[in-house]
Formats: sequence, C-alpha cells, structure tokens
Amino acid sequence: MVSIEERISYLNKIQQIPKIKLFFDLLNDKQCVTNIANVDVAYIGFINSLSNNNEQKFKEFYNDFSRKKPSSESLWINDDFLIFTLILGIIRYKIDRAWIKGAISARTTQKSEHLSINKTFSNILDDNFQSNDNLYEIVIVLQNFLNLAISIEHLDGLYNRISNNIDLYSSKNDFLICLSMKAMDIIIISKGLPDNKEIVNMRDFVVLFPKRIKKISSVIYISILSTVIILMVVFWGKYAEFFNSLSVIFGLLEVGLITLIKWVPEKINGFLLSILGYSKIFK
Repeated sequence: MVSIEERISYLNKIQQIPKIKLFFDLLNDKQCVTNIANVDVAYIGFINSLSNNNEQKFKEFYNDFSRKKPSSESLWINDDFLIFTLILGIIRYKIDRAWIKGAISARTTQKSEHLSINKTFSNILDDNFQSNDNLYEIVIVLQNFLNLAISIEHLDGLYNRISNNIDLYSSKNDFLICLSMKAMDIIIISKGLPDNKEIVNMRDFVVLFPKRIKKISSVIYISILSTVIILMVVFWGKYAEFFNSLSVIFGLLEVGLITLIKWVPEKINGFLLSILGYSKIFK
C-alpha cells in the first residue's frame, strides 16, 4: 500500500523542481508562478494559459511552437509533461490535432511504459477513452481537467493498481507519479458519489415529484369537495334549516372561506410530501 509519508515526501521534493511543480499545480487548480528560471518559456506559456483558461494566449504560443517540425532528434519530442499539456489545450480549445499526432508518432522508445504512454496519448486524440491499452491515470486526469465525463468503470481497477504499487514513488517517471497522485485524489473524491446519469435522474425527481404530488392533492381535494356537495344535496331536505344557517355563516365569512379553499389543498399537499418522506430529505 502506498503510504501517506511517501506522498508528502514526494510533494516536498517537487517543490524544488519548478517544471514538475508547475505541472502539478496546474492539475490541482493552483496559481502557477511564471517567472521561473531554467524552465522553457513555451512550456511556462502553455501552463499559464491553461491555468487562466486564456484561449487566445494558448493559441498564440501553440501557433509559434507548432512551426517546429516533429523529429525524433528533437529534445522536446519525448517530454511527457509538455506533450500532455499541449493535448489538454488542443482538446479544450478545439485545435486541429494533425500536428500533435505527428509529434507523438515521431517519439521513439522501446520501453513498455513509454509505449503505453504514447498509445494512451494517441487514443485520447482519437477520442478513444475506453481502450484497454490506455493508462487510465492519464485518461481520468485529462477528463477531470477538461470537465469531461469520467470513465468511472475503470476507477476501481485503477485505484487498486496505484494503491498496491509500492514502488510508485521510487520510480523515475515523475510524469506518471504526478498523474497517479491526482488520479487517486479524483477517485477518492468520487467514491460513493452518484454517476452522471444518477445525478440527472435525481434532479429530474426533485422537480417532477412535487408536481405529481400537487396533482394528486388536487384530485383528493376535488374528491372531498365533491363528496361534501353530494352529501349536502342528499340531506338538504332533512337538514334544510342547518344548511341554511351554514350558508349564512359562509356568506358572512366570505373572505375566510376563500382562504379555507386555498388552505385545504396546501395542507393536503404538505401532508402527502411529509408522509412520503420528500419534505424530510429535500427541505
């Protein structure tokens, strides 16, 4: 099991590594410091644009950066932090994906971990979020950052894989460590919460249920009123004097009667909502 102490130790470590700290702050919606020495200006520009959701600035940096021809000889081509940041902006701002796909194709590696990262990047750019080839710490963090529906069917498996990876913080892949930490935060927060469909259904229920109860209350009220009128007609002859007196009283209390007519349906409606438990849950 991955320990809290190791996580804290790693977070303290990356405070001294500006490039990684910038990336981690971006994922966690923290204000990114931009006046940093020894960090590529374009990388800082992309991070800062995404942090402030400044589409114009991101596109300016991207238009300049994408003049570079992707080549396996380029130092930036195998920079996972940079490529992932570019993908975030390209998807968020609906930029053509041809250039970044070419860049990923130019990445050369024989390590299985890097091959999996490349495959995941390619699948994301093809909108293939459900592939079994994906590294879901990458997919879920991207979906969360871009406010896309999260692939919840993969959360349990990912949680188990990360939490049981005792070598996570001793690995040399800071990119996957950062994404794994963020993915764990996302999973923990989402545990026990309803999925998107359940939330929509709940919202519909909150709106529709009181309307249905109101209709039922009206039917009950009309039924009671009709019963009273029928009983008055049936027993008028026998209790004519009583009903005449009652009519006089109602005539004198005209305003009160109108209030009573409005009050009864409201009380019936409130009673039904109460006994069915709605008013206790949705106050």
